[in-house]
Amino acid sequence: MRPKSIAVLLCLLVGTRTPLPAGVKGSPPPAQNGLEWPEVLRLRAVKDYFTLRDRLATSGPILTLPARFARALVEHAFDEPAASNATIAAVLADGRLPDSLVTALRRVQVANDLRLFSYRAGLAATDTLLTDVTDLDSATLNDLRNTRRLFRALVAVPPQVADIRGADTLRLERGRIPVQVNDSARYYVFDTGANLSTIMRSEAVSLGLHIYPAGLDVGTSTDRRVSADLAVADHLTIGRTDYQHVVFLVLDDSLLSFAGGFRIPGIIGFPVIEQVREVQFDRNGEVVFPAQSPARGAHNLELDELTPLTRVGWPHDGGEARLLCRLDTGAQRTQLYDRFYRRFLDLLDSTTSPETRKTGGVGGVRELTVRVLRRVHFVLGDTTIVLDSADVLTRPIARDRSADYLDCNLGHDVLDAFAGYIINFRAMEFVLR
Repeated sequence: MRPKSIAVLLCLLVGTRTPLPAGVKGSPPPAQNGLEWPEVLRLRAVKDYFTLRDRLATSGPILTLPARFARALVEHAFDEPAASNATIAAVLADGRLPDSLVTALRRVQVANDLRLFSYRAGLAATDTLLTDVTDLDSATLNDLRNTRRLFRALVAVPPQVADIRGADTLRLERGRIPVQVNDSARYYVFDTGANLSTIMRSEAVSLGLHIYPAGLDVGTSTDRRVSADLAVADHLTIGRTDYQHVVFLVLDDSLLSFAGGFRIPGIIGFPVIEQVREVQFDRNGEVVFPAQSPARGAHNLELDELTPLTRVGWPHDGGEARLLCRLDTGAQRTQLYDRFYRRFLDLLDSTTSPETRKTGGVGGVRELTVRVLRRVHFVLGDTTIVLDSADVLTRPIARDRSADYLDCNLGHDVLDAFAGYIINFRAMEFVLR
């Protein structure tokens, strides 16, 4: 069975997921003007960095503590991790934040270090959290320890770098793109939804990659927990872009093998794709890496750690509900999550019937209870598309319920309705053609 999505979700939990409870001792001092703490924390809790960015632009000088805190989050979300870390350092030096928000910013710092391939700095930041914070819940503590294993394994590895030698056009073959790993030609899945590039253990051995024992606890698309190591490719080439020091998550072969002999020897994930600045996808299977990546004014793409997100409209009750969706070029079908189900529970329960679906992905096959929504309208930009149907999950698949903030996973049934689409990681734009 071909997996519905081959995204590998490495649960590092280094984002900003714990809003400060209202009225508790140690609440931040009130803002004098512009953004106030309640608004900042509310938008942060639902990952609405689009609105937070727009509010920063209209709230006057970024001088108050809540505005500076918000700027660190916005810089992280819109692919300015170095600037975000600089803002975090300045805010922490201020000394007025309560411990809970200090912890939140340090977790953003860890995510920035991962995106910057600053493994030594990330290890130091994670150690600071584990040493200085004494009231972490068990789930957060376990995830930080897992993050530390990743940084510890890579602490001596140089940062990943990309040398873009010019524009190029490549053709996908069954969702796979031609790559060269060291001196070997391969076809790997090209997947923005994969937080890390991933490889079969036998493939890593065959390529002569250095494998770093890490014992990472990895969450899969079938909610199975598995152990993984890491490997580093000295050289990776995609078209006219040469990479060095590319990190792969190493999974046992059985986790990337499926019924009918279907195998996924390798996945090119977000950290590699993001470094080329812009990728243009054509419905006919061509992938273009342009020499220039101009801003087009959309600015409708944000990042949560290593996951690209965009907003999608859903016409409802005379208006248009806004959905926050993962942009997943490795998913064949769009899937609506249980947050969407909870938001529109009465409507969905009265107009749909429960069905059982078998979904395949990394970790095997899993049965899920879904409700099938017929004739689904989605609004992307100024364009409306209609799907014959979409599955709505009725139960959460995220291990941590506080991380369950997404409404949907946007797949190829939506993306392929257009002649093409562009993902620009410099201007943070998702453009439909």
